[in-house]
Amino acid sequence: MTLARLYLYDDKRSVLHTVLGFASAFLLIYGLAVFLIYLVYEVREKEAPVATVGDVVEFLVGYVVGLAVLFWLALGFYNSP
Repeated sequence: MTLARLYLYDDKRSVLHTVLGFASAFLLIYGLAVFLIYLVYEVREKEAPVATVGDVVEFLVGYVVGLAVLFWLALGFYNSP
């Protein structure tokens, strides 16, 4: 629990990681390309490996929430009266 508290949402850029993940979910197949570019960027960045994992987890949280919203919107369009 302590590691999550230290490395998840530890700075102001953490919110941007989540927003980027959320937005890339709406790009569908191109979202995977955004994720791979983001992953390469994070690996090349000079910070602790645990902080890199935290940043990737923040991105994935946004991505999963974006996919959930996208799925919810799709169900709303198919079930509209």
